[in-house]
Amino acid sequence: MEFNPKTQNLKCPFCDSEFNVKDYIANHNSSGEAEVADGYNSSAQSTESEPLYVYKCGSCGGEILTTESLGSTKCPFCSNNVVVKEKFTGQFKPDAIIPFKLTRDDAIKTYRNHVKSKRLAPKVFLDENHIDELKGVYVPFWLFNATESFDGSYEATKVRTWSDSHYQYTETRFYNVQRSGTEDFDNVPVDGSKEMPDDLMESLEPFDENEMVPFNMGYLAGFLANKYNVSAEENRPRALERMAVSVAQDFRNTINGYSSVRPLSEHTGTVSSSTTYALYPVYMLNTSWQGKNYLFAMNGQTGKFVGNLPFSAASAAKYFFPIAAAISLISFVIYYLFL
Repeated sequence: MEFNPKTQNLKCPFCDSEFNVKDYIANHNSSGEAEVADGYNSSAQSTESEPLYVYKCGSCGGEILTTESLGSTKCPFCSNNVVVKEKFTGQFKPDAIIPFKLTRDDAIKTYRNHVKSKRLAPKVFLDENHIDELKGVYVPFWLFNATESFDGSYEATKVRTWSDSHYQYTETRFYNVQRSGTEDFDNVPVDGSKEMPDDLMESLEPFDENEMVPFNMGYLAGFLANKYNVSAEENRPRALERMAVSVAQDFRNTINGYSSVRPLSEHTGTVSSSTTYALYPVYMLNTSWQGKNYLFAMNGQTGKFVGNLPFSAASAAKYFFPIAAAISLISFVIYYLFL
């Protein structure tokens, strides 16, 4: 069974029958406890690298090598979708999940459109066989809810100018402006995975929380999924920092009608906070060019695509020389006509 993003049902790849996710029962998942894969560790690995673990496929009994945080994968021997139950039970059970709405084909199409829009990117990136890896991943996120307090003091001015037959006058009035109050924030996301770059994940926002549903393992079928390996407490400072920047800007934006506004002091604090643990859908795409790796990501719900492409001198020359020739010709004609 695999989760079908288009119909939001589970689909059998053999007979095309579809079933409601709520009816999902996690059969043929991993069996037994994980074993540390000491035999797979090489001397080249650093002591800080994440250890590898071996799980047995509940369908064929094949050994699956994964990282400790990976909780949903595919058996390399029988292609069975494997969900490691213990990764999503107890304290690791997510409160909610946003299911994938877009497919792998949607991700490839969006990637190609992204490359086409970058005229100075190497055209080799348009080749589908140039894509090293494309995977749909449920990324763990901590969603922070908080009430933030604010107190700010500002110096504002109003400037009026006028003139008569002899002089020009300028009148500047100074005002002491005060702002204080609270602002509520809901579901501010911070990814709970060490493997995912925070700036890349934040670039995929916003996700539509209105489509969030209670967690069910059926949504993981056919996709990779990680459990969190960064705790909510470790992520709390980043979330509160984002809120502090927003609340200061929001209160600052309420000061209108002045010629200038200069902050004298701004203080923020947290009145109360709580967290929710959720999984968000992300397509990760890796490709390489001239010995360098390039990472792209797509919001699996909205289709927002982010990633940087290299600069191609050959593509730049294709546009530069015709433009330079046209400018040279025009300059020559103007020079000849007005000589």
